Amino acid sequence: MNRIFPAVFFFCLCCAELKAQKPLPDFSVVDLNKTKARISWINKYGDSLIQLNVQVSFDSLKFYKTIFSTESPELPQNGFVYTLPYPTNFYYRIFYVLLGDKFYFSAARHAVPDTSSATPSYGELPNDNNTSPGTGNKPVSNPAAINNEPPPVRMITVRNRDSVFAVMEYSYYKHFKDSINKSTKDTLFVLGKDEVQLRPFNPDNIYVPSVYVIANKDGFIQLKLPEAGQKKYKISFFEMDGKKLFTINNIPESDLVIDKANFIHAGWFRFELYENEKLKERNKVLLQRDF
Repeated sequence: MNRIFPAVFFFCLCCAELKAQKPLPDFSVVDLNKTKARISWINKYGDSLIQLNVQVSFDSLKFYKTIFSTESPELPQNGFVYTLPYPTNFYYRIFYVLLGDKFYFSAARHAVPDTSSATPSYGELPNDNNTSPGTGNKPVSNPAAINNEPPPVRMITVRNRDSVFAVMEYSYYKHFKDSINKSTKDTLFVLGKDEVQLRPFNPDNIYVPSVYVIANKDGFIQLKLPEAGQKKYKISFFEMDGKKLFTINNIPESDLVIDKANFIHAGWFRFELYENEKLKERNKVLLQRDF
């Protein structure tokens, strides 16, 4: 499946928008000047949400392509900004998977115009306390300034999981944020006015479906191996904890459907595909439960 990845990842949920937005399967899509769209959602399932993809199409019912797969589906609220390849009016929908191999599609929708006055960037904290809401850029009286005392230095706390990673001045934080965004795949998640959380990048949280080992429309695991007659293919399947299930050696067919009985139960399985004794792909596949 072809995939399009957004150039810019973005968390931007204003308080007013959060109050109005309903949790999954509902989500919001906001048009940003016809060139970008802000997609956001609220997770009511907690850690039970194990995968979430955002998809687009010109048709409301078919031809959807995944443009984003979240690294942290368990977050209570999240979102990103998708840079459109050209000005157009896509349909958007969300595909998500819960524990127990239950998967759902949201209703499709178009982007709506942006009605917010300002949109903070991902990891962006509110400005310093030198302006007041509703007064534009008009300075607010500062008792320290009246007494000719320097204003207090704003300090930002950066957390990593449950521990404090660093405490720094706001001016240093801006450089720190730019460095994280430009030089790493880590994420900064705003916890409060002066507090953010650093979430290290985890490649295991990104799932890109295989083109060689797929779940077909009937729910069976199907192998699609080019030139199987000329190449030596071997595949091994494992439980998610690494326990080996079985291996198929010397696969002669380019298109092979594997009986569900080999897997004992439904759910996710890891696999290793070898071509001519060399590892071709290491990935996972979802075997759906019979309803």
